[in-house]
Amino acid sequence: MHLQRMCVLAFAAAAVLAAADNPFVGKWKLDPSKSDFTGQTFKYEDAGGGKVRESGGGESYTFTTDGKEHPGLYGHLISVKQVDANTWERTNRFRGKTLSTATEKVSDDGKTLTETDKGTHPDGTSFEETDVYERQGDGTGFMGTWKTKDVKGAEGVTEIAANGADGITLIIPEMKAKCSLKLDGKDAPATGPTIPAALSLAATRTGDRSFDLVEKIKGKVVYKATWTVSDDGNTLTTVGSPPAVNEPTKAVYNKQ
Repeated sequence: MHLQRMCVLAFAAAAVLAAADNPFVGKWKLDPSKSDFTGQTFKYEDAGGGKVRESGGGESYTFTTDGKEHPGLYGHLISVKQVDANTWERTNRFRGKTLSTATEKVSDDGKTLTETDKGTHPDGTSFEETDVYERQGDGTGFMGTWKTKDVKGAEGVTEIAANGADGITLIIPEMKAKCSLKLDGKDAPATGPTIPAALSLAATRTGDRSFDLVEKIKGKVVYKATWTVSDDGNTLTTVGSPPAVNEPTKAVYNKQ
């Protein structure tokens, strides 16, 4: 998947409740059938000097298609190799380790871009995700604006534990990621082997079963979301978007 979505982590915080009554505490598993990750856009354009610019979600970076490595977003290193006129191979490295490799292919009619991304999580589990994009407006080959039409293979588990009476500790096992939060609106650091440098989260309660979450990297807001637990306590839903665009996606988790 593209970097603006892949690098921003979905962390969460809970309402100010006793641990035994906290509806957010537990183990939550993503339900792709109820989630909606479509509607996000990104753009490829000629940046001159043999470079391509990728932009989306208010962020951008440039790369070449000769297999050389270039800085991506949030400390990632990206290398892209052109296999043929319709195919690119992309490698994503972070802190000296390869996180994923992807094949991007434009359809013969130029209207669809399909990306299959494979890799290994920090906990050793493997993943494979296929994203399909539709061309928006004019463009030829890879160049132009693309909008997410379908996502297959999205998965994930989030574990939430009580952190005193007014917060939670969030753990994403596959990412070995952790963040302890209080609902005071102040930034809290997130840690993990693939967590971008200086990623912090700030949570503000909006109800007994909901909160707003702001994600920042080096103080810059990169994602905003609202998290809500259902009245029956069985479903956790997050709806969010980068603040630079109005392209919300929805992730729904079932309590295990």
